[in-house]
Amino acid sequence: MKAPAVVPKVLVGLALGLALALQVQADEVEEYLQKGNDLYCTHHLAPGRIEESVQWYERALSLRPDEYSILWKLSEICQVHGTLLGETEKARKTALWEKGIEYGRRAVEVNPDGKEGHFYYMANLGALARLQGALSSVWKFRKIRREMDRALKLDPEFPPALVARAQYLTEMPGIFGGDDQEAMRLYQHALESDPGYVIAYYYMAELDTRKGRYEEAIAKLNKVLEPKEAGCKANWSTIDRPWAQSLLRQILAEKASRE
Repeated sequence: MKAPAVVPKVLVGLALGLALALQVQADEVEEYLQKGNDLYCTHHLAPGRIEESVQWYERALSLRPDEYSILWKLSEICQVHGTLLGETEKARKTALWEKGIEYGRRAVEVNPDGKEGHFYYMANLGALARLQGALSSVWKFRKIRREMDRALKLDPEFPPALVARAQYLTEMPGIFGGDDQEAMRLYQHALESDPGYVIAYYYMAELDTRKGRYEEAIAKLNKVLEPKEAGCKANWSTIDRPWAQSLLRQILAEKASRE
């Protein structure tokens, strides 16, 4: 019987060194992602936090360049950051949404079956197209529609995609498939899937307002304005609530002018 082969000590040392290096890298990635997420979820508390959030996520991505969850999250944060900027900051909005498009595109390439990648790729495409007045471009419109439909096909209960589909139906004329009634159903579906996705109430209130249903709109806006006590509430504080307050003021002024 042959004696068992002896593994050279140098190989054992290399294997241990590699394992240690991988663990150190994993710890670094986790640290960067935690910092990025903490900053993103509290970006309403101080200027610059959302930019810092992007930087930490990008550090994590430099160590894991094909990590789907990092790519789609970066796409999301870029889309939100651009939305928060003022109308005079067109160049910064453009740069952020272009970056969001690239991260979304890479997320879709890494994981074609990931709903988040398709959705945030679409969200950045749509935001940039609106900014550039290019929604009339057939090529861009079809691309946006394709990504939205793909996200819904992957998960028919995905609230952001349900709301996006509803918005599409309210923006399109009836002759091109617009359907306000179906849009309301989709908004309600989104809220049934996630009662905390209150931006759906805002868009429902917008539709009610256009139809002159002011009391219904006010009731929905009050749902948006209910204090959000827990969880990641930065986007509610900087987008959902201010938008709802603005629309509520508009409705109250319109009502007062008619009295």
